[in-house]
Amino acid sequence: MSNAKNLLNSIDFSKVDYIFLSLFLSLSICGLLILASASVQFSDSITGSPFSMLLKQFFHLIVGFFLLIVISFTSLTIWEKLDRWLLFFGIFLLLLVFVPGIGVEVNGANRWIRLGGFGLQPSEVMKFISIVYISAYSVRRITDLQTHWFGFFKPAFLIIMVASLILLQPDLGTSAVIFLTVLGILFIAGVHLKQFLLVLSLALLGVSALIIFVPWRWERIISFTDPWSDPFGTGYQLTLSLMSIGRGDWFGVGLGEGLMKMGYLPDAHTDFIYSVLVEEIGLLGGITVISLLFGLAFRCFYIAKRALIKNQYFGFFAAYGVAILIGLHTFINVGVATGLLPTKGLTLPFISYGGTNLLVMCSLIGLVLRIDYETKAAMPVASFSRRAS
Repeated sequence: MSNAKNLLNSIDFSKVDYIFLSLFLSLSICGLLILASASVQFSDSITGSPFSMLLKQFFHLIVGFFLLIVISFTSLTIWEKLDRWLLFFGIFLLLLVFVPGIGVEVNGANRWIRLGGFGLQPSEVMKFISIVYISAYSVRRITDLQTHWFGFFKPAFLIIMVASLILLQPDLGTSAVIFLTVLGILFIAGVHLKQFLLVLSLALLGVSALIIFVPWRWERIISFTDPWSDPFGTGYQLTLSLMSIGRGDWFGVGLGEGLMKMGYLPDAHTDFIYSVLVEEIGLLGGITVISLLFGLAFRCFYIAKRALIKNQYFGFFAAYGVAILIGLHTFINVGVATGLLPTKGLTLPFISYGGTNLLVMCSLIGLVLRIDYETKAAMPVASFSRRAS
């Protein structure tokens, strides 16, 4: 008890970013409220209890708060030292999904591992690990990144290997988000534009090949361009999502009064929860949630900028990576629900149902809070005026 009291007394609460923390708490509360409504029908049909999924999500949120606190008290130098070990551990977890008896296949995808009743999605864990590893690498090899091709292609090759393992599950959306987040960090680290464009072009060619030569992915693209041509087949999810959003109008039909979640719209509590959100609390509510999410991302950019001013380079890269990740997740999820992008299974951060994703997002919030804390605690950088001789 005395140790905990001493720890609390040692914390300088004036160095906590309360704006960033408030955005996170607002999204967490909003997520529980929306999920309580969106998951009722599905939860009742699967478990026999309409609030079973809500209680699981609440439990994961409590564990997420614990992880947030632990990580916010963990020095950034520890993450810099452990980055390679974390990467090896993440690759090991990705390989475990293909081991019979450990990996769990759901709807033809091997994305989960289960040990002793505990389930985990390794591809979600790799989001946190990838940001930590690439940020530490960028600090450690900043000169090589900016001057040598090998300095750039070494981390690019490792991340391509990670993305390939995730593609084998298969999970194109998560692999694309990790790849683009890492590429964004490497870009701000100062890699040459030619290298960046080359890798980006190769990635686009690879994704195009995966879409064109895989029939069910190509069908998604075709249905995305004109979902109403086959509303009861390939365009079923998107047409119902658009009808759900249309029913919401500006102010919604009321929380808990939505129709599409009642067994009509598939994945209403995960990938298409934004459609339920707009149907029940309206377009204004949907815009508010998007504003909170992008506000969280832009606050990460702001914290990253201050870290750069104090020469806290690991914090600068990591905070930028978190901002890019949250922004990509939000853009893709909302884009899919509104018909701007092809159907792809990605959750809406802090809103969609998903235990591992919520734990990882809470961990990333804890990491950014630690970055901000160490930035404020760092000594001011000396500035000398120079005179021309």
